[in-house]
Formats: sequence, C-alpha cells, structure tokens
Amino acid sequence: MLSATFQGPYKIEALETDIPSPGDGEGLVKVYASGICGSDLAIVSGQHPRAKPPLVIGHEFAGEVVSLGGGDTGEFQTGDRVTLFPLLTCGTCYACRNGFSHVCASLRLIGFDRNGGMADYVTVPVDLLVRLPNDMTYDVGALIEPLAVCIHAVGRTTVRKEDAVVVLGAGPIGLLTAMTLRSIGVEKLYITDIDPFRLDIARSLKFDAVDSSQTDIVEFIKAATNGDMADRLFEVAGVQASATQMTELVRPRGTIVNVSVFKKQPVVDMRSVNFKELTLIGTRVYTQDDYRIALDIAGAMPLDQIVSHRLPLTEVAGAFKTIFDGNQVCKVLFTFGPE
Repeated sequence: MLSATFQGPYKIEALETDIPSPGDGEGLVKVYASGICGSDLAIVSGQHPRAKPPLVIGHEFAGEVVSLGGGDTGEFQTGDRVTLFPLLTCGTCYACRNGFSHVCASLRLIGFDRNGGMADYVTVPVDLLVRLPNDMTYDVGALIEPLAVCIHAVGRTTVRKEDAVVVLGAGPIGLLTAMTLRSIGVEKLYITDIDPFRLDIARSLKFDAVDSSQTDIVEFIKAATNGDMADRLFEVAGVQASATQMTELVRPRGTIVNVSVFKKQPVVDMRSVNFKELTLIGTRVYTQDDYRIALDIAGAMPLDQIVSHRLPLTEVAGAFKTIFDGNQVCKVLFTFGPE
C-alpha cells in the first residue's frame, strides 16, 4: 500500500509499505479520502514538537472498516463507513477527570503520535471510529474533523443572530467557521484575507469577503457597523497582523475567539483588552458532541466548495509544495476510492 510518510523537514513521500494488521480493540480502515490540515504543514516543515520521522501523517480521513482485531470491537463491523475522532487522552489528568479531555495534559493524536490515515489503509482503536451517515460521501466524511474544530470554536461563545461577526482568515478553517456561523443564522458576517484565490472562494459562497491588503479593515468594519465595531471576532489566520488588528475590530465588551495555533508567539494589545473589557477566549480541537453536531449539519453545508485540489496520493510531495508556495490552494484532499 502507499503511505504519505514524513521523513524529515520538508521531506514527505508516498512510500510502499505493508498493510498493517489490527491489534486487539482495533479496526483496519480502507481509506477513501484524506485531507491536509494546517497542523500537517507544521509536521512536514519539522516544526511540530512531537511528530518524529518516519511517520505516516493524516488525521482527517474517511473510509470503510475492512477487518477487526481481537478483543472488544464494540458496535463496529466490517463494511461500516467511518471517519475518526483522532484524540488520544490519558484519562487521569484534571481535564480528563472533569469532562474536558480534549485539553488533556498529555493529549496525543492519530497522525502525530502514531501512524495516521494519509494512506491506503490505517489501523485505529475502534472506540475512536465514528460512523458516517449512509448518504454522506467519503470526501465530506474527511471534512468532519475540521468542521468539528469550527463548531467547537463557535460554541465557545454565545453568538446571537443579530451580531456583527468578523472572521480573520479565509483558509479552510476560516471558511468552515463562517459556514458554521451562517448555519446558526448570523447575517452580518465579514471574512478577511490577503489571498485573492481564497477570497474568491469566500465570495462564491456568498460571504462578504474583504481583501485586507487592499482595504483598511478597521475602517471597513467601522463603516459596516455604524461605528460600533464587531460583537464577535474569530481569529483564524494565525499571523501577527491579525493579532494586532483583532482588538481594534471588536466593540467594548466584545469577544475574541482565538482559533489559530500561532507558529510564533504573537504580540497582543492587552491594554485594549483591559480598557475595552474584552473577552479573549481560547479554543482547542473538539469534543465528541462537536462531532455529532458536525455529522448532523454537514449535509446542509457546501463543504465540497472549499476543496481546491483532489489528488492521488502519489502527488503528496507536490501537494505540500503547492501549499507551502501558496499557489492558488485552499483544501487539498487525497482520494483513493469509489467516489
């Protein structure tokens, strides 16, 4: 089988490897769709602190259970169409004991700390499998994980339909965040970026998209809100420029949700946080409930419109180069099978 194998900084190849055998409590999944996440970029560039080569990456995927190991395999059986809840938790730390294990003190993930699903086949613990609806394609199934990230982020604050909301960043997570906000009725919704290709995708989805390299975004939001500024802001760009702007763009007693994992520690205007009594909220991955919501609402969303590239796994090295170079790319999916 082919596996997208991280071999060192900026070195990722589709290598021939043996099909793994599921152990006790595990299932073997034939993968039909697998996506590249921003965290995969951190792995391949050698910046992720835990991911060590050689490693088969990939935690956004969907496929079919083709065999089961021994022991307790729960409710799953061969032929089940599944995606994955990829979090590996300790079960004993404060977070795990108190019902928020997604921020486990020693959180690990499939595709980071053990081989992942950017491959023809992958073995995973059956208790992490999530059954797909019968009418859901594998491509959409592979997008449930990033959609759950956005559902969790939106759920970290109380968003009202009448709120003016800004999303900084029109990459896959920014676009999915905007879709999630629209799904709960938000109409005054503005998404910003500097990438014309991604802004065009946002406009094709009927979002009010603003090129912040050409427009003074602070003045734009001031005009759009009659001087009040945004009620809620979701930071999804992960760059210093957005960290600088976000406190300016929100009204007094407004809320900022930081969705990005910044590669470099940003400078944030904490004086504005104090003087405007802003609420600054962090968010990390998702919960099982977020996955359930994602499965429920995905069918009503145009998720496939964020996919700019569908490629065979043999093109994995070129796909990562395209993303690193920023060449007209949004979401990349590797497709392996019948759809």
